[in-house]
Amino acid sequence: MKKGQVKALMFDVGGSIFDWQTATRTAVAALAKSRDVTIDDRAFVFDWRRRMFETLAEVRAGSLSWRNADRIPRDVLGELAEEYPALALSNDDLDELNRAWHRMDVWGDVPAALSELRNHYIVAILTVLSLSIVVDSSKHAGIDWDAYLSCEFLGIYKPEPEAYQSAARLLGAAPEETMMVAVHPPDLLAAQRAGLKAAYVRPKLEEMGSRGETASFDIIAENYSHLAELLCT
Repeated sequence: MKKGQVKALMFDVGGSIFDWQTATRTAVAALAKSRDVTIDDRAFVFDWRRRMFETLAEVRAGSLSWRNADRIPRDVLGELAEEYPALALSNDDLDELNRAWHRMDVWGDVPAALSELRNHYIVAILTVLSLSIVVDSSKHAGIDWDAYLSCEFLGIYKPEPEAYQSAARLLGAAPEETMMVAVHPPDLLAAQRAGLKAAYVRPKLEEMGSRGETASFDIIAENYSHLAELLCT
């Protein structure tokens, strides 16, 4: 792809940039250890995230009232806790566990790649996660962005086309001048349907939504260093 065809890059971050799995599994495992309880922390957090997206789908459909992605995981966690009675989780425990989303680390090749990309493009987040989560985790990981766009203040969640189009407009770019970057093919396919370009970065860890057809994407990168190389040279 020729430089100049894209003005703005919008990054998905949950699983794409931030390692949500390690942050949440570490928090769950530490809490279980403090109670001298053995649980499958991977199963716990994968169930947590799956239910979060099921709840998000209900919000998008209008069957649940609007809520942001701080409240959604906290609501789900309250339900999930009932299935792990041995943990005896209090409301304070649940609040602290939910804060794990605010201290996610980034993959090792992300900081240098973002620094290089920001020399050539507007580099922004577009996420269903709350603004508070992405600001806190970015500060925690020592990275910065030109813009933090959370669907919570767009008033509509990805993968609705209006979310991608509204975010591009806020960055002063047309959809065709905007590229969505993610490790989740469904997110990128939705962005393409909304008129954006798509850059797929191979995921570091497999998770829900990280598999799918990638042939239609404008960029396919092995990692973030490779993405920067393809977009900046």
